[in-house]
Amino acid sequence: MSTQQAAHARSVGEREARQVAEEAREAGWQKPSFGKQLYLGNFQLDLIHPHPRPGEEAARRGEEFCAKMREFCEASVDSALIEREARIPDEVVKGLAAIGAFGMKIAPEYDGLGLTNLYYNRALIIAGSVSPVLAALLSAHQSIGVPQPLALFGTDDQKERYLPRCARGDISAFLLTEPDVGSDPARLSTTATPSEDGSEYVLNGVKLWTTNGVIADLLVVMARVPKGEGHRGGITAFVVEGAAPGITVERRNAFMGLRGLENGLTRFHVASELCRGRQGRAEDLQGVVAGTGAVGAPGR
Repeated sequence: MSTQQAAHARSVGEREARQVAEEAREAGWQKPSFGKQLYLGNFQLDLIHPHPRPGEEAARRGEEFCAKMREFCEASVDSALIEREARIPDEVVKGLAAIGAFGMKIAPEYDGLGLTNLYYNRALIIAGSVSPVLAALLSAHQSIGVPQPLALFGTDDQKERYLPRCARGDISAFLLTEPDVGSDPARLSTTATPSEDGSEYVLNGVKLWTTNGVIADLLVVMARVPKGEGHRGGITAFVVEGAAPGITVERRNAFMGLRGLENGLTRFHVASELCRGRQGRAEDLQGVVAGTGAVGAPGR
């Protein structure tokens, strides 16, 4: 972290941090909120009950994939080996890719399976019952990694370029947390400086707790764009090639529980492109992606 970046991280107070979080809230609600109505003393059970059931085709595809996942895990995954060596064998990762596990949440038009959240979570439960690190790998890849942000906010060109790769097994990661900053977007110190012609940005900073980041082929990186002429500035999301020059994985972290988790510390000085079409509103992306990632948490 540069002196300027460290100074910014220290200078942000509670009020500014809270303001950034509040600005990330949904500005306009298209549908009523069950939780909000509870706080208002209005119990609207019809908003959540009866729970919607998947259609016949969605159920068929989901059951079929869950059966494949169960068969693969029983036949090909040695959980004791993963626990001893703190690493998922390459053949297991390749096997998961072969059955489509890295594309569970990616739409079929981008070569994914397009599973519903119900069957996505069932598949994670199956994987996690054999080895929790398998569920973490798959969940981080498509709940908070490249597929989810691009599906929600990416351009058509980005979706066509990256989503088929992710569905085929290119592993992705979401990099937000920083040393001495945590996940507080107001204190984010990683910078993204636009080039003179505005065609790309140079990312400079350090990210910590980078689940999947140690082995990722694609990264979503949160960085701060400075305000300037023609630049709105603010926290922005970028798609970065994991093998790009200027990216250094400095450490692979070790855990007592999730042994084999590819989580580490990554340093950046690399050119990249926006994950979405405009600057300075990545806080809402962060909130939506974190919420979506939490949906898969029970499966882990």
